[in-house]
Parts: sequence; C-alpha cells; structure tokens
Amino acid sequence: MNAFLGELGRKLAERWVTLLLLPGALYVAVVTVASVLGHGRALDPRGLSSWIDGLAAAPGAGQVGIVVLVAAGALATAAGAGLAAAALGEGVALLWAAEGRRGPGRWLAEWRRERWRRAYEKVVAARRAVVLSAVPPHGADLEARAALRAALDGCRRICPVPADRPTWIGDRLRAVDLRVHHAYRVDLEALWPRLWLALQEPARAELTEAYAAYRASARLTGWGLMYLLVALWWWPAAVVAVVTLATAWVRARGTAEALADLLEGAVDLYGRDVATALGVLIADAGLDRASGDAVSALLRKDGALHPEPADPPAGLL
Repeated sequence: MNAFLGELGRKLAERWVTLLLLPGALYVAVVTVASVLGHGRALDPRGLSSWIDGLAAAPGAGQVGIVVLVAAGALATAAGAGLAAAALGEGVALLWAAEGRRGPGRWLAEWRRERWRRAYEKVVAARRAVVLSAVPPHGADLEARAALRAALDGCRRICPVPADRPTWIGDRLRAVDLRVHHAYRVDLEALWPRLWLALQEPARAELTEAYAAYRASARLTGWGLMYLLVALWWWPAAVVAVVTLATAWVRARGTAEALADLLEGAVDLYGRDVATALGVLIADAGLDRASGDAVSALLRKDGALHPEPADPPAGLL
C-alpha cells in the first residue's frame, strides 16, 4: 500500500508540474517582462537587464529568507495562473459544445446550417449527375464521380450530419449521438454508463487518452486568452496569444474528431455486449434497430413519459 500511494503521489506531482506549474511559470515570466518593459520598450533587452541588476543590488536580496519567500510566491503565482487557465479551458469547452439558441451563438448556428444546406445541395446535384452520366456497361463518367466525391468531402468537412451548432466541434460531437441513433436507434446518453462498464481496458485507455487530449486543447485555449490579456501592456504577447490560440484550435479539431470516432466505434464494437448482458440479444447476435429500440426503452426507464426520439434528419454522411 505504501508503494502504491508513493507511486500515485509521484504521478500526481508530475501531472501538476507538467499541466500547471511549468506553463504557469512561463506565464508569470511573460507578465513580469510586460510590466517592466511595456509597449514603449517592448523589445529592449537592456531595460530588462537593468531591472534584474537593480533587483540583485537591492538590500537583503541575498538573504536566504527573502529568496525562499520570493521563490514560494513565484511558485504560488504560477500555480494560480495554471488553475486560472484550466478554469478558462472548462468555459471554452462548454462554449464549443453550446447549442447556440440566442445571441451570437444563434447567428453562428444559422450560418453553419446555411453553409451545410448549400453544400448538401451540391451533393444532391452531383449524385444526379452521376446517375445521368451512367452509360452501361462502363458505369458513370469518371469526372462525375470525382465531382460527387469532392461534394461529399466538402459537406462532411462542415458536418457529417445536418449542422445545428455554432462551432464545428459542437456539431462533430453531436453527430455521434445522431449517427448512433440513426444506425441502432440507441439513446447514447442512457447507454454510455453501461457501455463504459462493458469496455475492455485497452478501449477505456484509448478513450481516456482521447478525452484528456481534448481537454488539453481547451486548456491551451485558456492560456491563449490569458496571453491576449497581457498584450494590453506588452504587444509581443499578442503574437504569442495568436499562435497559441491557432494551435489550440487546430488541436481541438483533431482531438474532437478522434474522440468522436472512438465514441462511435465503442458503440459499434461493444454495444452488442451491453444488449446481450441486458437480455435483449442472444449471444453472437448483432445489434440492430429493433434491439437498439429495446435497449433504449430498458435503460431510460421512462419510456411511458417520454416518447421515442424521431429519426435524425436526412443527409447523414
């Protein structure tokens, strides 16, 4: 038990240093430089050197007690900055998944719906062109098929299902629920806790790692917003903020895509195990829409109060 607790404490300390302390220390250093140099001497290394020399020459600068207090204060400030970035990251993750029913979120959602509608119209037109260009026995014209693939790719880049959220990430995560229900008529919200219990350890590890990467992207966005605040006093921080925010958004899209694929794959591979354990399926039978209906009704336990959800709109890609 002592060995286990020691190892657990070591891992927690490593995560604390990696996630909070080191980025926080860098942020505190940038804030310090910003407060010393400001906009007027933003890139003046001599001004920073003179300030450091002044600190070193200050009375009591070499006393152990003062050094310890300064170091402890710096560590505490760095940890506080890390916690602030983590809190901002939580807010960012909520905004990414927001439904967007009012204000700017509603405008963005409507814009994405219109973009998806126009893209899907191109898919419909390209499919019609493929059918009209089909000449037996050679099949459809190659150019028409290439145009259809390009139209499908363009529509999928917006969203694999009809867009409805202000952000790409929100729509991509929402698409998992719709695609699973479309394929199996399973209520993913009710299924997920039971599915997690049925997952094998490698699958759990992959999902946990994917979710941690997604949360890390949100936390990196929090750091970018904090550097943007420092840019009010020191303009080079704006460059850092822009680079950080751009990197965070690219990572967020990639991690959200990976997380969505793993969530959907978990249902495909292990949903049958849940249905079998619940007695809905016999061994080795496949999960289908009929059995998915039965699983959803059994898990929700409120089917009499809430009717079955309708099928998602046409256009699943």
